[in-house]
Amino acid sequence: MNRLAVLERIQKQVLWLGTYMVHHANVLRANPDGVKVGGHQASSSSIVSLLTALYFDALRSDDLVAVKAHASPAFYAIQYLRGRLTAGALRELRSFGGLQAYPSRRKNADVVDLSTGSMGLGAVQATFGALASRYVVDHFGDRPGGRVVVIVGDAELDEGNVGEALAEEVVARLANVLWIVDVNRQSLDRIVPDGRLRQMRAMFEAGGWHVIDLRWGGKLQGFFGNRGGDRLRNRLHAMPNAEYQRLLRLPAGAVRKALVTDSAGGIDRTLDRLLSSTSDAALGELVADLGGHDLRLILEAFAEAGRVGDRPSVIFAHTIKGWGLPLAGDPLNHTMLLTQSQVDDLRRSLDIDAGAEWDGFATDSEEADLVRRLPALFTPPAPKASSVEVPAQLDETYPPQCSTQEAFGRVLGALSRLPVADRIVTVSADVAVTTHLVGWINRKGVYFPQARSSAFADVPQAVQWKESPAGQHIELGIAEHNLFLLLGALGLSRELYGETLLPIGTLYDPFVTRGLDALYHALYSGARFVVAATPSGISLSPEGGAHQSVITPGIGVALPGIVYWDPAFAREVEWILLEGLRGLADGQGEAVYLRLSTRPVDQSLALPPSPAHRAGVLRGAYRLVDARGEPGWDPDTNAVSVFAAGMTVPEAVQAGRALRERGVLASIFAVTSPDRLYRDLRGPRPYLEELVGAEEEGVPVVSVLDGHSLALAFIGAALGVPQIALGVDDFGQSGARADLYRHYGIDAPAILSAARVLLGG
Repeated sequence: MNRLAVLERIQKQVLWLGTYMVHHANVLRANPDGVKVGGHQASSSSIVSLLTALYFDALRSDDLVAVKAHASPAFYAIQYLRGRLTAGALRELRSFGGLQAYPSRRKNADVVDLSTGSMGLGAVQATFGALASRYVVDHFGDRPGGRVVVIVGDAELDEGNVGEALAEEVVARLANVLWIVDVNRQSLDRIVPDGRLRQMRAMFEAGGWHVIDLRWGGKLQGFFGNRGGDRLRNRLHAMPNAEYQRLLRLPAGAVRKALVTDSAGGIDRTLDRLLSSTSDAALGELVADLGGHDLRLILEAFAEAGRVGDRPSVIFAHTIKGWGLPLAGDPLNHTMLLTQSQVDDLRRSLDIDAGAEWDGFATDSEEADLVRRLPALFTPPAPKASSVEVPAQLDETYPPQCSTQEAFGRVLGALSRLPVADRIVTVSADVAVTTHLVGWINRKGVYFPQARSSAFADVPQAVQWKESPAGQHIELGIAEHNLFLLLGALGLSRELYGETLLPIGTLYDPFVTRGLDALYHALYSGARFVVAATPSGISLSPEGGAHQSVITPGIGVALPGIVYWDPAFAREVEWILLEGLRGLADGQGEAVYLRLSTRPVDQSLALPPSPAHRAGVLRGAYRLVDARGEPGWDPDTNAVSVFAAGMTVPEAVQAGRALRERGVLASIFAVTSPDRLYRDLRGPRPYLEELVGAEEEGVPVVSVLDGHSLALAFIGAALGVPQIALGVDDFGQSGARADLYRHYGIDAPAILSAARVLLGG
């Protein structure tokens, strides 16, 4: 068997199927909406050769692959040819319940190793997946996994999160990572600027990566080796991207003139003579001969990367966007679709018989024989039957005045002494000390693939920074994208590596918005983890608006795949965190977002611990003060319900006392999760209806929280009663807490005033 010849035939089949399934989705399949379905034929075709060499030669059964989002048609075609999809599945590309537009573990887990989609994010989370794999090996003695292969387009590297990830020191130690950059010189709107490739290459080199260039194909390299061939090489090397793209679109006869004409309009006679023996047609094919479409050179590059054992590798593979298609190199081909006549011409040129458009390899063909000999593609291992017992409660005590952030640190400290701690890994973006991780770090150490001594080991320090493969805290630089993408990678360890980890990340709550795109991607990929975001809101009063988060409650309610919590008391933090970790441990729960504060709260305001109290906390709210039994309580004249979340619970209690002095009786409800309350409205009997008794029908509601008022503004409508929603709906500012609470209208007098307005007072 001539393996290269077989691979050449396979890549033609991949090119055809990837192109045809997009054509079918847009032209042949019923389309009741009448809108364009899309599918990126050009972006998919540019990496057909790279994917063919990877999936039909170089890939091992323990390798995970993250394929660039716009290459999904070619990727799905390969999954079909490898026997993991049916032709019927290809026909349902981008249909409801069918193959997703972009590779998605959440929707198509049978064939997709790692989700991609939002530019750059999937590549980085996949890379951090290699770190998660290394962590699992170091802590549980598992056999080292395979490589993580990441395929990205060159324009994706514009995303800032890519540079942030490459700057992390630990990434340079991940020898099992291979990136393949599809250098097709085109983004959606434009041709990539000339300096970008140099910048990208320098970025990887500065990060310590092994860099491999696949610029020119074998035919063109052979021509360069001829006498005087360096003249053409120098001309092509110096050519700006835009000029080269234009060269690809010229008719055969015009290519020669464009090559031999210099910038001043003169003729390079030496180059003209050099090319004189090459026909116009051959010359056009020659200058389009790029390394990213030369299967032999691609396989050599894969082999070279495989010999590098001390650092990650990256292959810069030059390609043509739209390779093999009539729209190849067109600067506007990103969203272009082939016409029916063009598809018919392509079918004939690739030797696809009419009526055989969806055929795979004949069982007696060399292609089918090659596939039978290949190692199986990655299949996630079954989760190991390791016992991860999260206790129902802790014996921890909390001081009379305690913030929820301090409670979080105390809970982690208590957990660090229990067996479940072996599964916990904490992550922070340079805020470990200020988010109360010190006790955990001192007990468990800092993770790094190699042990490193501390320069301050002989000096008393509040934080003992001991780095080793046994550590259980991963410290990152100031990059929230990295934090969330690493949490996403660690949160998939059960699904991808068979070992359950309980990842907990800490960051400043105002900076959730910095990494929101990455957080969304991590959740979309199906990962489960805990985010402790602290401190939050204008309760962080001296820091001013730049460090005060007011919109994060709305984000917490809106984000799918994660439950947002805003506790007021220390014991609530304990119960919520334990419940969240239990959901991570059994694989049945969602990710957890804890919005915490540095404001000390009087713990005597809390209810005594009880099963009913705990149940209410975990359902999202509970009745802290019950006014129904007070003398003179009348739901029609002097009753009001106050729903308060997080740091505003003490103000709600204070307002309730002041209202009582004025003859108004207020029931105080502590809302621990606006998210859970809101979601539960979809059920047959919303929890709010259980929480608020039938005898309180018609009682108006005041809601208050240290964040945007919309997070609780649904309660009145859900109960069918008037509501005034108090919150912080503007940028914060510096000042004393009392001044800020008064200014933004979330203090006790503001609650009292709102209640009196609702009662007509």
